[in-house]
Amino acid sequence: MTSTNTTTSNSRADLGWRPDLRSPLIMGLAGLLALQLLIALGQSLSAPSTHAFAPQTPLLDFQPEQVTAIRLEGADGADPVRLERRDDGAWVIGDLDDFPAAGFKADQLLTTLAALKRPLPVATSAEARERFKVADTGFNRRLTLEGAQGPLGTLILGETPGFKRLFGRPANDSAVYELDLAIADVSNRRVDWLDQGQLRVDQAKITAIEGADWRLEKDGEHWRLAGADENEPLDQDQAREVVRRLANLSYRDVFTAAEAPADDPAAPVLELKLELSAGESRAYRIAKLADSEDFLLKDADRPYAFRLSPYDLDGLADLDRSTLIGVRP
Repeated sequence: MTSTNTTTSNSRADLGWRPDLRSPLIMGLAGLLALQLLIALGQSLSAPSTHAFAPQTPLLDFQPEQVTAIRLEGADGADPVRLERRDDGAWVIGDLDDFPAAGFKADQLLTTLAALKRPLPVATSAEARERFKVADTGFNRRLTLEGAQGPLGTLILGETPGFKRLFGRPANDSAVYELDLAIADVSNRRVDWLDQGQLRVDQAKITAIEGADWRLEKDGEHWRLAGADENEPLDQDQAREVVRRLANLSYRDVFTAAEAPADDPAAPVLELKLELSAGESRAYRIAKLADSEDFLLKDADRPYAFRLSPYDLDGLADLDRSTLIGVRP
């Protein structure tokens, strides 16, 4: 009997703490905690969207093959660059009458963007978006990917925290991230996306080059100067250099025929014709630009004008018959 009474007494003692929960102090603290939770919930519902961190979540959810256009805007007020992918996979610059773009650069950019994962955010406030230059109206770059059915995603990019690093965020995300991306990868300068090989030809296919008062013709492994006599020995090294430079012409910019800058009317014009082994030919007109050290090259078969620097035309700008003549033996 004594054992039973002892057990009952201990059980009642163990339950003695329950009335404490109904004390004014405990009830007040519980109410305060509930109020704080409600305030926190309300703030989270009213705050701008911030995506939850997930290490394997893509920053932009797209597949490179879905992209039909890339639009790149800068903060300098310059016209945006729009790269467009045609049905055959070739990239062109749409606002430059479909001039060929550097397709390998566009493809590499898409591969890089598709591989970006969502890291831990650096900041989430509106003040931070302004500070890091990733605000909706205050940014360094804005990149938009387009598909056949419309936009696939927009990435806003800002300051550079380090080598090949950029602060950025998707346009629908208020958080700022540090991304593994270089500012050069997202250039909004048209010249950075030009296909630089449009004037190049296979040197081995050049069979003749003709100027105003001279004509070089391929003769086996050598070259000959048409119409030359013993007093006009051809400088073979000079001839090979002319062929090499014309086969590998580079340029600094490209213009449509309508936007091409004016020539210097007082400067001489160099006209060259290249004949190729397949029966093809190229006819170049090269003139100095007004108020510039650069030159403008027009190809008779292309609706574009190419801006060349003096370096691009080194050894060609003053080319005439006398520059091809070597020293008599």
